[in-house]
Amino acid sequence: MKNLLLLIGISMLIFCIHPASQSQDGEVFVGIGGGASIPLSDYAKTDFSDESSGYARIGGNFNIYFGYRFNEYFSLAGLLNGCMNRYDYVELQNWFQQQFATSLPDTRWVVESKNWGLGGLMAGPVGSIPLVTNKFFFEGRLLGGFLYAYSPAIFVTGKENGEPDKEINIEQGSAASWVIDAGAGFRYKRTRKQYFVLFADYMFSNPNFTNVGFNTKEFGFSRADSFSQQISTVNVSIGIGYIVN
Repeated sequence: MKNLLLLIGISMLIFCIHPASQSQDGEVFVGIGGGASIPLSDYAKTDFSDESSGYARIGGNFNIYFGYRFNEYFSLAGLLNGCMNRYDYVELQNWFQQQFATSLPDTRWVVESKNWGLGGLMAGPVGSIPLVTNKFFFEGRLLGGFLYAYSPAIFVTGKENGEPDKEINIEQGSAASWVIDAGAGFRYKRTRKQYFVLFADYMFSNPNFTNVGFNTKEFGFSRADSFSQQISTVNVSIGIGYIVN
């Protein structure tokens, strides 16, 4: 399913951009960038008793940005974006330590986890305002598309001398969902063929993870094998691009 969605998305972008690229009046551009991915709201919340908590920490993002610039004011663009956010296992470890400080005072908690992984393909319009003629531009973009997300596998172990280990395990999940992205930044045209960009984007999605394996019945925890996770990030990136026609 995810491969079909990817194929449809890429085909639509090629269909839109290719005819326009035959004109000599505009510019076909492609660039790469990267930077920080900053989690917000529920995605960054750290309360294990609340299933909406994502425990996401600041991570990294990488993107490929491409499209067709009709004139100095308007473009149609696509964004292939990938993000990785670390899971805050230290905060989860502290949560267990505090939650069971009275009932299990001699238990030492160890948490291991993988990371959140996000990959999206989006497209939409881009507006540009020249600040310095044909050199420096302020740009805003509004993009939509789909996102494929991986939730982290989490392994919690409670260790106590002379007692069997207490274990809580949550398997890795995956889900596809819609995504929206609103961004603003600056473009500096170094030469006729080369430019630099600095962008900040707000990205939001709400994937629904299904058939995720849980072992959380110990200590009174009970969770369904399906859950939704609001994912919101601010992605700050710097990049370089080229005019290819």
